[in-house]
Amino acid sequence: MVTPSQHQLHLIVAAPGDLLLRFYPNGKLGGLSLDGGWPGALGEFVKLTVRVRKPPREFIFQGQVAWARRKGSKQLVECFGIDFQPDDDTTLNRMLAFARNEVSAETTRLERRVEIELPIKLLHGKTSRRERLADLSHGGAFVRTWDPLDVDEVVELVVRPPSSLFSLHLKGRVAWVRRVGDASGMGIEFFDLDGSLRRDVDKLLARVR
Repeated sequence: MVTPSQHQLHLIVAAPGDLLLRFYPNGKLGGLSLDGGWPGALGEFVKLTVRVRKPPREFIFQGQVAWARRKGSKQLVECFGIDFQPDDDTTLNRMLAFARNEVSAETTRLERRVEIELPIKLLHGKTSRRERLADLSHGGAFVRTWDPLDVDEVVELVVRPPSSLFSLHLKGRVAWVRRVGDASGMGIEFFDLDGSLRRDVDKLLARVR
C-alpha cells in the first residue's frame, strides 16, 4: 500500500521477504518498486517510509522517482520505482539484511539509529585500530572503514563521548559488511547492554541528537 502526501510515501508489506520481491538492483544502490501510478514527474525526490507488519520494523529513506509504468496489463501492474540515495546506504544494507534473515531481530528493531561522527578504537582479537563511528543505537552501530572484518567476527568498540573523561566499551559482532563504494564499512550488532551501559548510551544519544 502506498500513500503519497507532499512527496512522502509509505510502503507497507506483510513480511520481510516481500521487500526482496520489490527490490531491484539497477542504478548505484538499486531501489524499490511501488504499486500504483506516480502522479508527479520522474526525477522528483521523495521521503519513503517502509514498514513491515510482522515482525514490525520501519526503515526511512530519501529516494528519487526513477521510472514509472503508466499502464498496467494482466501480467504487469501499474507501478513506479524509487531509487535509493547514497546517504541512505547503511539503512539500505540493514533493510536487506533483515529481509534476507541474515541478522537477529535485535539488529533491526524499531529503535531509530542516530547519525554520529566520532573517532573510535576498534578492538579485534589482539589488534586495535582507529576507525569512525557513523551511527549508533542501543541495538548496534555502523563503523566506516576501508577494511571491514568478516561477518560474525567479534569486536569491541571503545567510544569516548564528547567532553567525557570515560570511554564506553561496546561489545558485539559484525552483522553485515559493505566493501565497495564511498560508504564502505560494517554494521555491528551489539550484545545485550546491561543497565548502566545502556544508560550511558542513552546519554550519548541524547547529546548528539
